[in-house]
Amino acid sequence: MKCAGCLKVTKNASVITCTSPKCEKTYCSYCINLTSVTVEGKKCWKCPECSASKKKGGDNTQTPIRSNPDSQNVTMRKKDVSDCQTPETEIRELTAVIARLTSEFSTLKTKLDEVTHSLCHCHERMDELVRGMSANENRLTKLEKRDQEIINLHASVAHLQNELNIQAQQGLRNEIEIVGIPEGNNENLEHIVKVAAQKVGAQLEDVDVDWITRVGPRRLAVPPNVPDGGSRMPRPIVVRLLRRSKRDQVLKAFKSRKTLTSADLGIIGSPIKVFCNERLTKENRLLFREARARAKTHDYAFCWCNQGAIYIRKREGKAATLIRTKHDLDRHLPTKEDI
Repeated sequence: MKCAGCLKVTKNASVITCTSPKCEKTYCSYCINLTSVTVEGKKCWKCPECSASKKKGGDNTQTPIRSNPDSQNVTMRKKDVSDCQTPETEIRELTAVIARLTSEFSTLKTKLDEVTHSLCHCHERMDELVRGMSANENRLTKLEKRDQEIINLHASVAHLQNELNIQAQQGLRNEIEIVGIPEGNNENLEHIVKVAAQKVGAQLEDVDVDWITRVGPRRLAVPPNVPDGGSRMPRPIVVRLLRRSKRDQVLKAFKSRKTLTSADLGIIGSPIKVFCNERLTKENRLLFREARARAKTHDYAFCWCNQGAIYIRKREGKAATLIRTKHDLDRHLPTKEDI
């Protein structure tokens, strides 16, 4: 008969059967202590499963009367007593581990404090740098505004200077400048100018002339025996006429005869070529001088002045270019540095 507890077939062992009609399982004496069960008790004996089900009102199939079938064929090795640690040893080891961890955490906390301090210092430095950069940006913004103001002021000054130069040139529109007549003591400039105008075919009367004078600092006379003494040009003679038409007439007459010299005027000494030009302001005179030099460098055939304005022309038949300012000169006749 097979025991319901150990699931083994029992032959010689005593057995007992559950009296529950739904169960009727048989157990051997190895699983149930039969010595404590009387004959009357065997008639109403119920197995542990039925007894548990009746007491608790539920299933008790998991009651450990027998072992798990999966573990019946597993060989269990008996543990060595030396492998088992006592609670005191485990506590000591755990205490040592906790102490070691505490030390490591303390070291880590110290390092974290140092890192936190360094970060705080870095934040302070960053704040200082941000404040410095903000101040520099504000200063740079102010400087940029100031630079723009300076540029605008320079432009305004240049515009005003140009306007003043134009007005000053308009004030000289009735004046001519005669260059190349030697300067002498007690000279009669009115007589010299009238003779020069007569030589070129223009007639000047006293009623045509407002005033006549030499301009510029007086130059000392150079002895004839001094080398290159005659190369020093005398001071120019400025003639202011009362009418602009008369001025244009005299200028045209002088332009038609470019071979006039000081000897033709009866002046003793080495002959010097005599020229007559429009009277220019200092700015226009320097601009005209620079324009002539650059025109020669750039192979321009013509550079002249008319009514106080400077013109250049590449060759005959080409359109003339007006030069009003230094900017115009740099744009049309740039130097090597400007290229």
